[in-house]
Amino acid sequence: MNCKTRWLKTMHFEPGHRPPLMPGGPWHTTRKRWEQEGLPVGADLTEYFGLDSMRMRQLPFSDWFYPPFQEKVLEETDDWIVKINPRGVKVRNFKDEVSMPEHLEYPIKGPQDLAWLKQRFDFNTPGRVKPDWLEEARANQANTLHFINAGMYFAYLNEHMGTEQLMYAYADFPEFIRQVNELQCKLTEDGLKAVLPHFPLDLLAYHEDMGYKTASLISPAMFREFMMPYYKRVTKIALAHGIDLGYMDSDGNIEELIPLWLECGINIFTPLEVAAGMDVVKIRKQYGQQVRMTGGFDKRILAAGKAEIRQEVERLRPVIEGGGFIPGCDHGIPHDVPFANFCCFVDCLKVVYGMKT
Repeated sequence: MNCKTRWLKTMHFEPGHRPPLMPGGPWHTTRKRWEQEGLPVGADLTEYFGLDSMRMRQLPFSDWFYPPFQEKVLEETDDWIVKINPRGVKVRNFKDEVSMPEHLEYPIKGPQDLAWLKQRFDFNTPGRVKPDWLEEARANQANTLHFINAGMYFAYLNEHMGTEQLMYAYADFPEFIRQVNELQCKLTEDGLKAVLPHFPLDLLAYHEDMGYKTASLISPAMFREFMMPYYKRVTKIALAHGIDLGYMDSDGNIEELIPLWLECGINIFTPLEVAAGMDVVKIRKQYGQQVRMTGGFDKRILAAGKAEIRQEVERLRPVIEGGGFIPGCDHGIPHDVPFANFCCFVDCLKVVYGMKT
């Protein structure tokens, strides 16, 4: 059974198999540390640990937002670099990228930017659709999850305007936000209409990052007004074609958002950051098999010690064995995690999965 099959069976709570072994990957600085602590230099982690792997491929676009911004270095010193990143944001960051970049300027200011946004979200923009997308999808169907980006009805403007400016825009330019979300939704609908008659998609995929440490960045009322109509339009098309999985990647605390996303047909959540109060045991008890999850293992426990890792795996064992959950680090594995701890984590999961005694 390949990883894609395991992944889909797990997400549908099908019994009689183990989940994919996908504990998460390290930052590049973490990998450097591990190579000083016993990991062979250049080793493939999948082969070294016997992990499961699969590809995720977006159809049918080259880039969902097209044409993309061109990355450009504006200033550079021995320690840091200022550049325009692929989102069009002017950022400053340390060269070793051990911290989040400082955001200096955003490309979207408000309604005056609607004209160029319309071009970049037009399905018919030359070069947007890969000319060989169907042949490529068919050639890679066996172990690849195929999805369409179903919209970023908060995160797109958040990443291209900045959170503070976006919060003001909800009050000052609400129609502008609706117009941008309409552009995204229409692009997704056009993409679905182009793909579904020719090739089956496995899921819809979303990236929102709508959670802060203790709560959502917007209220449920704002969610219903500015986001829910677009989610529901896309889900209606997907369900009509048998696509029953909606995958939401959102950092932070998303407790008050989960029931709203479920109402929209979105039912897989990741990375479930423990430091922000997310607990897969609690979520499973509250929502049962309505919710599917990936991630959810506290990166701080990975850094703590082997005894703590074993204890946490055992705490999560009932949720793992119940299906609908693929455990892994609740984001990229930071460089305070020793190599020996990660080895312990993998071994513990293998024991739970019946791969090791």
